[in-house]
Amino acid sequence: MEGILLKKQALPFLILQLVILITIWFYYKEITLLGYINVSFIYGAFLLFIGLASYVLSSGFFDLFYSSSRKLMSFKKRGSDMEQMRNPSEIISYNFTFILLLGLEIIICMVIALIVYYQ
Repeated sequence: MEGILLKKQALPFLILQLVILITIWFYYKEITLLGYINVSFIYGAFLLFIGLASYVLSSGFFDLFYSSSRKLMSFKKRGSDMEQMRNPSEIISYNFTFILLLGLEIIICMVIALIVYYQ
């Protein structure tokens, strides 16, 4: 069971590392440690942002705000149409922890590269 989970997380991590290296090559025309730090920060921060935003939306934090603003703004519509609309927490149905962990792994690799760069 652990082997399957490790494969499930390791393959996207390795693919993303390859994408980072390709991005470095196209942007900087050479592969350097500083280039890796810069590009991996961008990819890692993007994945962390998407993962954290998905977590906040799926936790139901915005459901009350969404339903109250929907009632306020749609006073012209029928009540049955408003009841059929789903809350934001019901819309997020994918596993956001995978994206969150992948972004965290990329950021950890970036921090390790940053420590190596400054020593």
